[in-house]
Amino acid sequence: MVRLGWIRPALAGEGRGETGVADVVRAALGGIRAGKMEILADDNCVQLKAALSAVPRVLQPQAIPAA
Repeated sequence: MVRLGWIRPALAGEGRGETGVADVVRAALGGIRAGKMEILADDNCVQLKAALSAVPRVLQPQAIPAA
């Protein structure tokens, strides 16, 4: 499974935060060659996956009162 964020081929590479199609293909092929079941094709996906396993207090310290 390849996971990725926004792709806008016409604007990719212009510093707008989108991932280019070539970058996704490179990441996908590299992941397939490495035998990965899940491929995170851009930095946003890597950060999101890391955040999902973080302690809630790390994500929003103001929302959880100190014990």
